[in-house]
Amino acid sequence: MPFVTHYDATTPLDRILVIDDLPLIPLAFQEVFRSVNPSAQVEYSENIFTALSAKTYANTIFDLVITGTFQDKYSTNLQQAVSELKKRFGQPLVMIYSNTYDPLIIEKMPVAGIDAYVHKYEAIGEILKAYQHLSNGEPYVSSMFHTLYYDYGLGVRK
Repeated sequence: MPFVTHYDATTPLDRILVIDDLPLIPLAFQEVFRSVNPSAQVEYSENIFTALSAKTYANTIFDLVITGTFQDKYSTNLQQAVSELKKRFGQPLVMIYSNTYDPLIIEKMPVAGIDAYVHKYEAIGEILKAYQHLSNGEPYVSSMFHTLYYDYGLGVRK
């Protein structure tokens, strides 16, 4: 399956929700994103369930949702998690921020609605690249995952 090389970006990535069990992660994202977009605002939720059910996010539209934490329900059905996040938050772009390499995520990015897949331990510059690609309406796979998938051929075996 060929990798999709372009998505249409319709809004700037000003409103960002970061879902991670480490509260320092959103602060780091805030600093990185503001270096290229001074109007970027980062909100935080500790897990997908909390984000989806939080009354403080009622009628809130995000331009980008970054998730690095999954509960059991969602770890087995990533497509469902992405679908629920998009439905709840006004069809934002979705970036998976993970320390686990999963070739299925790369293969199913367009179908699942995933716009970027980034390794948690990549350099800050890689996060900035992902943000810039997404801002330009382009999907992104981090260097580490790209190398594993394309260069080393660690894709899904059929």
